[in-house]
Amino acid sequence: MEAEAAEREAFAAYGQRLTAGEGGFFFFPIRHHSPACALHLTAALAEIGPRAIVLEMPADFAALLPLLSHPEIRLPIAIVSVADGERTSDERLPVGYWPFSATSPEWAALRLAGERGCPVVFADQVSGARLAAARQEKAREEGEGQGPGEEATAPALLTDEGQLAYSCYAEGLVKRLGVRDFNEAWDRLFESRAGEKDWRGFFRDVGIHCALSRLATPAAAIAADDTLSRETCMRAAMAKAALSPGEGPIAVVTGGFHTPALIDPPSEDDRASGPPAAVPAVRTKSYLIRYTHDHLDRINGYGAGMPSPHWYERLLGRVGEGHDDPFTEAAADVVLALAERLRRDRPNFMPPLPSLAATVAQARALADLRGLPGPGRAEIIDAARSCLVKGEDPRDQSPLIEVLLTELAGEGIGEVPRGAGAPPLVEAVRNRARALGFRIDDGTERNRLLDIHRKPRHLAASRFLHVMSLLGTGFGRCMRGPDWVGGTATDVLFEEWTYRWSPAVESRLVALSIDGDTVERAADAVLSRSVEALGQEGKARNALAAIRLLLIAGQAGLAGACGGLMAAIGPAVAADPDFGRVALCLSMLDNLRRGRKILGFAGMPGPDALRLAAYRRAIDLLPTLEGAREEDVPRYVEALATLNEIAEAGAAAGDGDERLDLDLLDEGISALLDGDLAPRAAGAVAAIAHMSGRVSAQALATRIIGPLQFGVGDPPARVEPLTGLLAVQPALLKRTPALLEGLDAVLAGFDEADFIAVLAPLRLAFTALAPDETDALAAVIADTKGSALDLAPRFSGGPSEAGMLANARLNATLAELMRADGLAAWLEEPAS
Repeated sequence: MEAEAAEREAFAAYGQRLTAGEGGFFFFPIRHHSPACALHLTAALAEIGPRAIVLEMPADFAALLPLLSHPEIRLPIAIVSVADGERTSDERLPVGYWPFSATSPEWAALRLAGERGCPVVFADQVSGARLAAARQEKAREEGEGQGPGEEATAPALLTDEGQLAYSCYAEGLVKRLGVRDFNEAWDRLFESRAGEKDWRGFFRDVGIHCALSRLATPAAAIAADDTLSRETCMRAAMAKAALSPGEGPIAVVTGGFHTPALIDPPSEDDRASGPPAAVPAVRTKSYLIRYTHDHLDRINGYGAGMPSPHWYERLLGRVGEGHDDPFTEAAADVVLALAERLRRDRPNFMPPLPSLAATVAQARALADLRGLPGPGRAEIIDAARSCLVKGEDPRDQSPLIEVLLTELAGEGIGEVPRGAGAPPLVEAVRNRARALGFRIDDGTERNRLLDIHRKPRHLAASRFLHVMSLLGTGFGRCMRGPDWVGGTATDVLFEEWTYRWSPAVESRLVALSIDGDTVERAADAVLSRSVEALGQEGKARNALAAIRLLLIAGQAGLAGACGGLMAAIGPAVAADPDFGRVALCLSMLDNLRRGRKILGFAGMPGPDALRLAAYRRAIDLLPTLEGAREEDVPRYVEALATLNEIAEAGAAAGDGDERLDLDLLDEGISALLDGDLAPRAAGAVAAIAHMSGRVSAQALATRIIGPLQFGVGDPPARVEPLTGLLAVQPALLKRTPALLEGLDAVLAGFDEADFIAVLAPLRLAFTALAPDETDALAAVIADTKGSALDLAPRFSGGPSEAGMLANARLNATLAELMRADGLAAWLEEPAS
């Protein structure tokens, strides 16, 4: 007991030292984005009047200090640090973010310093050192056999405080308090004290808490990252600040995990065996960007510091206004905002007024029960689950609770002042987005339906969204529309997108700003790098990636910049030795031909020449079907079906299209008829040869049905020729009586065991038929068997002329009735 009491006294003495002005320094251990820390820090700095403030922020951010006091700033914002590429051809990649919210203690310190003219010393390592350390750590992990992890150049959150939130001490604290997680434990211990006036007692207890977290963290874990070298920089910054002229102490504001190493620096021996030699930092440049509540929310995985940032902003505001019960006032604000949001967005979930009042009352009662001065985030959520969620499985997330969490998190986006040094590309993209009708003034995700074939402005918006995807910004996501790369839904007239402006969009544009000051110039640079990468990654012989890039560029409105890309595709196709891959290239180039107008390639001779070259290359590779590996046969048969379909359509092309020579395919197929082919490929070749008149119906039946009737292999192998025929020409079975009669005779002659043996591969073979083809074949078989079953299609192919005219008259009548009722505005097309 005596040892325990002595330990308690030692910790209490440590806590007292933090704010005693020892050696002329006041230490303020903080948690990023904590409103209680911000409020108490504001009071402390106002009282002690420091002559300088040492702030845990990367030293290279000091150049932005004048901008951070600009009156036009609206929080949240962030500083994004961007590293130069190692080579001149490299993109610049984001190093990391340093977010500021209304509840950031650092923001409070900067504001007070600006008001009082107090110098600020940014004490942390330069942001480029973080990237260098991350690269070294990644290399070390791969050297130890842990495998590649996240990209070393991936954006990092420079305010991450995992050491504080995930220490052994934090885990024990959660269990001891009986709470759900560290955030709830922190709220009970510290955010609940936001309204208190004793800033010394507050920082004493925060400091002890952080010191215990550090003591519970193994020394090896602390030494494994850049913590020790960063703390060396912080101590150097303290020494620099001590030289500041004037009277008053030095305020040291850092993450609480670092405070013990600053108030009690390690001994000379410890320093000698402490941090390793610093890795040379990469060159960086920093900018102010807009940030969002969503990205501040720790629940979303960004690790910015605190969950539900909008709730803490409300609490900060109510405490700052001097309310007697700021927690209950803020909780009432949340519940009223929840009701308004539900009334607007989800009226079916709108609770009655008594339930809303009961929610505030129960949150207050839970706070009393837990010994808190007022309801916090956890109490509001618990009260809502109790009073507002009725009859729902508690294991599932209630839609109402989802809306509540959104309200607690917030959906705001900050604003940086014009002329804040943002690259021209960022402003160019913002202006283009606004001009095309995109709403980017908040972080809300929205939908956009685009009529790309009939409305030029919609096509321009589509190309903007596609070019933003090409740039890797993550601004939009296409939910529905023509897929020119895959060749599906190409007759769809509309595209449906979701889009959202986020800090990731802005930082990506900052990183690309070196490539140009317009969207087109940046996209041209990205496109050029992608083309260069195709060769560097050994894909020069694989034209698929290049053609896919060509289609993507066309959707992005960059067809005019694709000359170099098209020049690279021709040799790549000519050198590709894989028949299946070349057939896919041909298919994609055929998609490009069909979509050339919407993709911006109309009138360009290049795509037609590439399509013709791919067609001839595919025919040149037909002999590779002989002796093909067993695993390649299904892929080659699909490629053969694609080649045949495109050749038939291309031979019948209109006057404005480049025709394909069908005779070339027929000659290539004829040469394979007696070749050493796998059974499935032999069936496909025979089917195409029959369509060209080189194989009679009887000979076709012999080639397809013979193996099934007389084969000695496994049942799947005996069905393979039929599988190949159905893959390339499924209608032949219906159109060729000799083939259908032969198949019927063979199946009728099977006993039960033989039939069961071939049933599974037969069913698999017939999956090549589309539903209408299956219906048509069934009708032919029923007619042959004299069946009375009515297998005719149940639905007509489309409305009749009379039906369409009747519908048009009905539509006009309805429009007149709506105008008579004063609803003419409903008939107007909404502005896009």
